[in-house]
Amino acid sequence: MTATSGSTTQFVGLGLWWFGVLLLVHSLLGGGRTASFLWASGIAAAVVVYVTGWATMVTEGAGRLVVAALSVLLVVPTLVRSTRPSRRTAAPRHTADGRLRAALACWEVARNQLAAGQPLRAGLTYQDGINHILTCVSLTRLAEERTTASPRPDDLVPVYHAMGAMGREGIPVMEQVNATTPVRFHARMTLAAAHLADPAEGKPELIKDALAADADSSPRPDLNGDGPLSAEARIAGAAEARSLLARLMVERPGLRWEAEPPWLIGSGGPLPFARERKRFRQAVLPSCAGLTPDEEMRQLAQESVLMYTELCQAVPGYESNRDEAKDILAAIRA
Repeated sequence: MTATSGSTTQFVGLGLWWFGVLLLVHSLLGGGRTASFLWASGIAAAVVVYVTGWATMVTEGAGRLVVAALSVLLVVPTLVRSTRPSRRTAAPRHTADGRLRAALACWEVARNQLAAGQPLRAGLTYQDGINHILTCVSLTRLAEERTTASPRPDDLVPVYHAMGAMGREGIPVMEQVNATTPVRFHARMTLAAAHLADPAEGKPELIKDALAADADSSPRPDLNGDGPLSAEARIAGAAEARSLLARLMVERPGLRWEAEPPWLIGSGGPLPFARERKRFRQAVLPSCAGLTPDEEMRQLAQESVLMYTELCQAVPGYESNRDEAKDILAAIRA
């Protein structure tokens, strides 16, 4: 646009630049109806700019500086996108199975990035993985609602457990790079996923029966690759998710921990991913409904202590987790 003279040639250059802008934004959106609307709006805008004479203003003087500044701004989302793993698109898009495989690939990449001393990249990849898993949940539940004649989708318990495990693993990494907003969102998402996978539903009095029933049931797959998924692991994950959120609320009182509007975990029907993620970010345990943030963190810590105590009576190995939960509860009461 700037290297040649003549209005026609400059208009062609401007048109090519605008086409490139639309292509870049299309790639960031990932297709779909939003991208189709983008192209329609972009073409209409190009026609309006040409007819009204604004195109001439853009190709002359200060207008070129505006185009240059916009070009620089477009570099930012491109660079941010480049920090995320390219493997996430290896699995088929827009299918529950593809999203699940993409999530597991992200999980592996995040661990490798963390081992290589790249916590910022690892934190972003953990977030990608969690979003992929939640998309899998959304697609599966929506498919289940739409069809009654076809076979029902696979049980989501292993998927919920994997989402909770990825959150519990990734949140400390996000803390390490001081990503406060993702920490706040993913702590509640992790709580919701772990609670939905918990066979005892967070009730200590049901833990013993849940452990006993697990011995007589068929083993479930553990998507984390640790072998059969046990009731013990799912209960421990729910207890850890409670203590994790309680600890964050104690250590980061400046963050806005109110869930507004609160979503009682497990309530409501299936939603598309964007709306599903929004309510997961506002997840509240049924036992914490109507509580203030101070009351909620106390309830979370108390439940974690009681759940770990019951686990310790049935199986060894959770004493340190129980003691840590007790320390968090003591800090809240202090």
